[in-house]
Amino acid sequence: MEKSVAFRIFTRMETIPKVDCVKIGTVQKTHGINGEVVIRFSGEYYDTVEQALVLFLEIDGLLVPFFVAEDGLRFRSGETVITKFDWIDTDQKAAELVGLSVFVKNEDIVLPEDEFHTNRLVGFTLFDTKLGQIGPVVEVNDYSGNLIITVDYSGREVLVPLNEDFLVRLDEETKMIELDTPDGIFNLDELEEE
Repeated sequence: MEKSVAFRIFTRMETIPKVDCVKIGTVQKTHGINGEVVIRFSGEYYDTVEQALVLFLEIDGLLVPFFVAEDGLRFRSGETVITKFDWIDTDQKAAELVGLSVFVKNEDIVLPEDEFHTNRLVGFTLFDTKLGQIGPVVEVNDYSGNLIITVDYSGREVLVPLNEDFLVRLDEETKMIELDTPDGIFNLDELEEE
């Protein structure tokens, strides 16, 4: 089976680890015949998208850089943008991007200075008051106001609630989170075996 045009074009380019990025949206559809696509993104990333020079698309599990063409962004709303990438110049090439997840580097997220965004926690190391170092935070999700961090613990992903009751310390400088987690969160395998 032949690889997609987009994959062949960018396989020689360097990819970036997902832990260094945050998903902001999805390529929704093509626009016109000159290779433009419509990206639907979370409204909180409007300023980030507006200033983006490069967006990362997830292709076969890898984040591949796509460079935004000069004057390549035209906003349709606070959550959609018509985007023109360098080297994507036909509707056929653009069609291969539809459905792909769109990421930006954590360091490229534009936020008001007085606001701390929870996605900045990706890459922090989680410590538990009883167990010590647990592992790196690989994802942060907000389920109706309930923050859940996904942590790589001993080679498996564990979902950990992040709320004020459990939070002991959060240090942005050392990228460390310390929680006093409820008993049993990190030994769920033992509970399943019983």
